[in-house]
Amino acid sequence: MLKYPHMFAPMTIKGVTFKNRVMDAPKTTDRTVFPGGTPTPECINGYEVRARGGVGCVTLTESFVDDDRSARHDHTIDFYTPNKSVYHQEALFVLAEAITRHGAVASVELNHTGCVNHPSTIKDGKNPFGPSAFLREDGVQVEEMTVADMHEVADHFAQAALGAKLAGFQMVMLHGGHGWLLGQYISPLTNHRTDEYGGSMENRARFPLMVIDRIHEVCGDDLLIEYRMSGAERVPGGLELSEAVEFAKLIQDKVDIIHVTSGMYHNHVASKAFSSIYHPHGCNLDLAEAIKKAVHIPVTAVGGFNSPEQIEEAIASGKCDFVALGRQMLADPEFVNKVAKGKEDEIMPCLRCSCFNPLASDPDKRVQVVPFECTVNPTSMRQLRLQSSTPDVKEKGQKVLVVGGGPGGMYAALTAAERGHRVTLMDSREKLGGTLWYTSYDCHKDDMRKFRDHLANRVYRAGVDVQLGVTVTKETVEQFNPDAVILAIGGRPVAPRIPGLRENAKYALNAYTQESGKKIVMIGGGLVGVEVSMHLADTGHEVVVLEMLDDYCRDALLSHKEAIRLLMPESMKVLCSTRVTEVGADYVKAIDPEGNAVVFPADNIYYALGFRAPTDELAELRSVCARTAVIGDCNKPARIMHAVRDGMFAALDIV
Repeated sequence: MLKYPHMFAPMTIKGVTFKNRVMDAPKTTDRTVFPGGTPTPECINGYEVRARGGVGCVTLTESFVDDDRSARHDHTIDFYTPNKSVYHQEALFVLAEAITRHGAVASVELNHTGCVNHPSTIKDGKNPFGPSAFLREDGVQVEEMTVADMHEVADHFAQAALGAKLAGFQMVMLHGGHGWLLGQYISPLTNHRTDEYGGSMENRARFPLMVIDRIHEVCGDDLLIEYRMSGAERVPGGLELSEAVEFAKLIQDKVDIIHVTSGMYHNHVASKAFSSIYHPHGCNLDLAEAIKKAVHIPVTAVGGFNSPEQIEEAIASGKCDFVALGRQMLADPEFVNKVAKGKEDEIMPCLRCSCFNPLASDPDKRVQVVPFECTVNPTSMRQLRLQSSTPDVKEKGQKVLVVGGGPGGMYAALTAAERGHRVTLMDSREKLGGTLWYTSYDCHKDDMRKFRDHLANRVYRAGVDVQLGVTVTKETVEQFNPDAVILAIGGRPVAPRIPGLRENAKYALNAYTQESGKKIVMIGGGLVGVEVSMHLADTGHEVVVLEMLDDYCRDALLSHKEAIRLLMPESMKVLCSTRVTEVGADYVKAIDPEGNAVVFPADNIYYALGFRAPTDELAELRSVCARTAVIGDCNKPARIMHAVRDGMFAALDIV
């Protein structure tokens, strides 16, 4: 018998069969599209990898419905232009086949950004339009759509849907959530019309219904429609659940599935449009449940799901009919297959951290495009390149020594072992995980702890000889006589020569395992200092964070920083532009932004001021074996994703 019978129960809608109840949700992570909207081989391969992983449906990320006012960026697949080049049409067909050949339903999310678009991304520099005219806070004038505009946009949606159908897609998802155009019509925050398209919910729903009807007219009833809507916008003045339920009732006889998300894209952390590392998993299930009770068609729930147990319970309890996985499918595309094989414990858990990485700016203000990466799965978005660029192992059974049991070292060890080498991992600690040992104590790091333990379990299953409590020296390496060495010994905390710092303050992570007094001063407002301080504040301490720069968490991604800002407790204060001058046994002296000398009393003092590479130790260890790679913080300060990525690359180079 199936362990998760509801999760694996097929469902057929209008002749289209979903082989199970798990969907791959659309994710704005695909920039691998040629100019002009043709999917690249990397794009096609990425979707096929997830389809091969066993899901019942794969939905492409948002495709905009015209090149006039709908698109907010240019890395989107074009389904709306009729009779485009033969190459383009063939690429769309290949993309659909790459999904359907594995038994998954092929779908694409169609979208129009409406009033939140910007003139710089709109054809001919027009102003954006939406349900109502207004002057935005950024000074952009939004124009009110005329009835003719509505009919034109409805035609664009229908032509895009037809393009998807002709390419072999069996379903389209209309994006009516996250504050985009269709959702702008039903939201009281953005629809202030006084004609038949404003006021009551019945009136506000007229334009979305116009779009749905036009798609049926052009495409027929055999193209399924999944309507994505925010069950609540979770912002002041925005759509509430009661109104969302009312809208769902109005569309239920015209669409085939209602997909329930929440929030607004431009306030995505607070409104849970994309749940953060601090939100509960399945954070929109209550909204989906309320809508499910009100309608007679299937309902999809989305929002940080990452365990088969939670998926099974959500469906079995009748709260929803489908569960859509977003970033979890980047973390582990084989999610469904592993569950089907009874290997749930091998699923790589998603951390909900950084794959929605924004553009970053370098000091000279030029824009640097940062590719989407997954912290826990370094193969994500690289599958096609790795398939073609990774050579087969010519000499298996090589003797590989990995020094360091943090995330990078563990990933290097298991990759080398899975490729057929004899791998030994040595670490001075008594448990694998490196500096992630603290996740056993931090009240906000349960997902990170699961990631640590998952990697450790994989290392042992891969047959790696793990030797803990071993301090590796040059002599250790010489005696081992390896064919290849991977050094992942981590960095060392930086302790500047501030008077009294080294005598009276401890490195931040020590706060997890020692008794701390009521008043805490943390010197350093980077991500480590702030997150340790949050834990201390949430466990009953009063914490002051002193940061010399003009902002805190400058090393955090924008979404992560916003989540921290929203979660920061009142018992924690962050003071920026504050330079520490002296550290005593029970005080810290500093200069505030106005140049005044201030004193902060403290029961305990900690610091988190960055890392440095252990250059002397590295020089000794790498002097033994010519084939030595250095990865992670011991090479240069890096995120976990970079250590994991470089660990994989180092292991792949052992051929």
